[in-house]
Parts: sequence; C-alpha cells; structure tokens
Amino acid sequence: MKKLVLLINGRLGIRILEYIISQNEIEITGIIVNSTNKRSSTYLDLVNNVLQQFNKDVPVISFGDSADNYIKIERILKVSDYGISALFGHLLPKKLLEDTECEIINLHPSLLPIGRGADPIPWSIIGEQLQGVTIHIIDSGLDTGGILSQKEFDTNIGMNSGKIYELATDLLFKELENIFTSWINKSIKVSVQSETSSSSHKSIELENIRIINSNEVATFGEFLRKLQALTFSDSRKPSFIDESGRLWSIDISITPDGDKD
Repeated sequence: MKKLVLLINGRLGIRILEYIISQNEIEITGIIVNSTNKRSSTYLDLVNNVLQQFNKDVPVISFGDSADNYIKIERILKVSDYGISALFGHLLPKKLLEDTECEIINLHPSLLPIGRGADPIPWSIIGEQLQGVTIHIIDSGLDTGGILSQKEFDTNIGMNSGKIYELATDLLFKELENIFTSWINKSIKVSVQSETSSSSHKSIELENIRIINSNEVATFGEFLRKLQALTFSDSRKPSFIDESGRLWSIDISITPDGDKD
C-alpha cells in the first residue's frame, strides 16, 4: 500500500481527491488545503463531504494557519511516499522538502518554464505566449522541478482567462490519470526543464493592473489582451476608472464573424 498526501484547492482538487480515493493501492495520509485567506469559505465542507461519502477518516489541515498545523504537516509528509499538489497556493518551505523522502508532483496550468509562479494564464495572454499544462516534481525552486508530462492546447482571441483556466484544469486531470500508475511505480521518464529564461509573478502583481486608467496608452491588441487576461471565471473582471474617479466594471465578449472563404 503506497501512502500519498494531497495538497489541494479548487474544483480540480476535489476531482483529484475523488480519483485518489478510488485507487485501491493508495492510502491517503492527509489532505492539506490552502490557508484560510486563500481558499473558498466552503472548501473544507466540500472536502469533508467527499470523505464522508466514501467513509474515509483522513486528517484535513489548513496550511500556515498555526505553528501546530505546520508540525502536523511535517509529520504527514514524513510518513508519505508520494504527494500531489493541485492549484495549491503556497510554496513548501525548503527545510520541509529536505526533511522528507516524499516525492510531490505539482499540476501547473502553463507550459513551464513559461508562466512560473502565480497567475500563469493571464500573464501568458498578456505576453502572447503559448498556453498549456505541466506536471512536474516539486523541488526547492519556484516551478523548476523535472517534468513528467506537458501538453499544449489551442486558444483563440475569444477566450478569456476564465475559459482557458477551465480547459487547463480539465487537461491537467486527464494527464494525471494518464501518468498516475507509471509515476507511483517509478517507470516514468523525467525531463529536465529548459534553461530558457522565463519571468515569474506574484499574485499581487495582477491585482495591481486590474484597474485601467483613462490615460493608459496601448495598442488595441495590447488593450484587448489585458481585458482577456483580467476576466476570471470567479466573476472577477477588469475595471476602468474615469476622470471623475468613478469605477466601472468591464465586460468583454468577442465572437467570430463568420468563416473566411
């Protein structure tokens, strides 16, 4: 019986929890969720509902909420063989990784090394970069570990960050299903990430550009990409502040005007 810890958030995290519970050869040692200020107020209820549905008694711990929780997480990692991180909004401390032999993989919604760090999808839209997904081993760097799986997918000008995020999370789940058995059996090839330089971002950076000023200068393409990038599936949208200081929410919809001959 292989022992596995989950570090999860979002709808993808719930899908992975249900999937791992269905694996007979896996024992879930613990579930670590985002800290209180980084997760939905109902997320713990969703996790516990799944555990109750499958009659599983598994410790559920919030990351970073207390020193006691850190000790509990450390203990769980030390008794775990494997870990899966899905949209987990925290970096694991280097010491925590060094003190365990648990191999943790991260499901990341970008084509690494493109899009390291927070909000890879909107920054890739703004930077006109390819969109895709990567499953990689977590190391002490920021999204720098060896790659187990990587897939590109097509997007178009009519897709905002929210739509691309939905496509990315669906593809990440499918890729996890594809590699899971070979990963836990140590029969999968690990590829070293490209040395190509790539920028990384923090969450606050995107929030700092969410309000567009009336005197902002950009080409139409740059302006359009920014609106796409700042439109999320959780109803967050870009805003415009006019000369009087009044704030306006921006809704954008782009549809193809017929096919070319």
